[in-house]
Amino acid sequence: MQDLLTAAFQPWADFYAASSWLPTAVIAVHVVALFIGGGIAVGADRRVVLATPGSSDAYLAVAADLHATHRVVIMALALTVMSGVALCTADLGTFWPSRVFWLKMGAIALLVLNGALMQRVERQVLTNARNTIEMSTAGPEVTGPWLLLRRHAYVSLAAWIVIVLLGVLVANI
Repeated sequence: MQDLLTAAFQPWADFYAASSWLPTAVIAVHVVALFIGGGIAVGADRRVVLATPGSSDAYLAVAADLHATHRVVIMALALTVMSGVALCTADLGTFWPSRVFWLKMGAIALLVLNGALMQRVERQVLTNARNTIEMSTAGPEVTGPWLLLRRHAYVSLAAWIVIVLLGVLVANI
């Protein structure tokens, strides 16, 4: 499989290796997108983890703030993945057999899956909080999903950290 992929991407690898500017541009896109997407996600996750809302209105405010970050985070993550594919296919002989590389890919898959689940729970919190906004304190229909959202925020924080650490390790293979 590795030989087949290496042959398929050899023109790209040759172009990448012969370019004086392309490796810098691809690495810059990769790091900047990771910095922006990860930074915004970590900030939003931190707000969720530290928030102690009491009323449905307060839950709604924090969940809406989290919701507002997803488009930028998803776009940045997509750029990170695309530039990562460009980096990987430029040197499949190095990355394909690397356990660190595959651990990083697993961490990215976990992050994406967790993000999808997080968005689903976030929508539930937003809907339930809107439906109970007149209550002075939020009931279990809001607090239950909120606890799950908080767990997803912890997973997200851990995944972003692991991805950065493994990215540093894989860059030094």
